[in-house]
Amino acid sequence: MELNLTDIFQLFEISNKYSLIQMKKSVQTFMFQNIKTIFKSDVFLNTEKSVVKEIIAIGETFAIKYEEMFQAAYEWSENQAVKKQMELNVEAYNMNDAIKVEMQEFLPYIQFNKMEVSFFTKYVVDRDFIFTFNELSDILESVHSNVKVKITNGDGQSIYGLLPKENNAVSVIKSLRNRYSFPLVFSNTNCEKPSSRSLVFWKKNYKKPTTPSPLKKRIGAKCYLVYPSDGYFGISTDPTDSHYLLAEMFSESDFEFTGGCKIEIV
Repeated sequence: MELNLTDIFQLFEISNKYSLIQMKKSVQTFMFQNIKTIFKSDVFLNTEKSVVKEIIAIGETFAIKYEEMFQAAYEWSENQAVKKQMELNVEAYNMNDAIKVEMQEFLPYIQFNKMEVSFFTKYVVDRDFIFTFNELSDILESVHSNVKVKITNGDGQSIYGLLPKENNAVSVIKSLRNRYSFPLVFSNTNCEKPSSRSLVFWKKNYKKPTTPSPLKKRIGAKCYLVYPSDGYFGISTDPTDSHYLLAEMFSESDFEFTGGCKIEIV
């Protein structure tokens, strides 16, 4: 079956109605691959809430930015509030309260602590009526508990991710400020070196944590910042269970993995 943006929402509802598991997986993958276009479409803004909720929820499985998820949920909620105001045709209509009611079912899927501070302060805080004072205060604290890690290659292309301030990796990165990564690592059998999935790495005398990482892999993630093995620190496009995940990395444009990458806290 050929999937397209015209009928994707209808196919999503059909796969739910008739429990078509394989079809639903294909539909979800297509949605993820075209999520920016879908979030901005009129069809999305006018689709059923149950469908929107499931689309927002797939962000837990697929590597969709939480900033994009929140913005899409808000714009859908705002559109629904406007439609209800037009239907009721009353002057005494509280738009903020109507949006807040619609947003409540989406908020549990949004990990605010994975948002960049700049987006949170410019977009989320400007819509503070969605939260109580205590809720917003707690969320703001969680957002400010992170720092931004940036990796830049020799061509000036960058990827970035978020790390908790108290994570030991922050001090490791700061100590690597003036050091560049090793060249690409290809398949090898030396267990003392990073695996073939570690595309760039820095050698650092540091032991990998023994406790499991709280971060979980998401489908479609470009790459992760990882501890591939004791004494190394690097980036992996396909981390294994033996890798300790530190941060999911994003890029606003193309990024080529090369040796000589610079890593820093910004």
